[in-house]
Amino acid sequence: MIRTHSFMSRRLALVWIAASLLAGFALLSVMSGTDSVRADGHSTGNEKLIVTPSEADFQPGNRSSKTVVWIYGSGFVPGTSVLVLAADQRGVASDIGALSKVDVVANADGAFGFPWKFGRFTRKGVGGEGMISVRAVDAASFEDLATAPLALCNLNNRAEDADVPSHCSK
Repeated sequence: MIRTHSFMSRRLALVWIAASLLAGFALLSVMSGTDSVRADGHSTGNEKLIVTPSEADFQPGNRSSKTVVWIYGSGFVPGTSVLVLAADQRGVASDIGALSKVDVVANADGAFGFPWKFGRFTRKGVGGEGMISVRAVDAASFEDLATAPLALCNLNNRAEDADVPSHCSK
């Protein structure tokens, strides 16, 4: 009769496999830091986006609005083409630089600025009162570079007894 002996039990083998997987995941998380994302040279990690005013008069349902906000960016890699996006009520992101007929490219100092006139963004079913994030995205890689908040509030045509949303000042 031949007998076989195992140097490792099934339980010990499973422990070794689990330990190896944990070590692999730990190594993967250490090796995949944020520096690897920024290796393409299209971002500095210091990008800033400012929308002024940060609370804008927004009258939902208007055919076209004359309200204007200014969008400024700094800290971008000079010459980087940037898409500036704002999502409507349905979550569809619109390139507001293109809507403003502006080719948004960071200048030699890594900065840009342009006015955004709401125009048709106020039409029924498109834009609505609320807090939105204006996003600056690298046009080549679609990597998010910077965000800025914008409160869209019906400041001038709200009924006297209507509730004012918590993100609006009046």
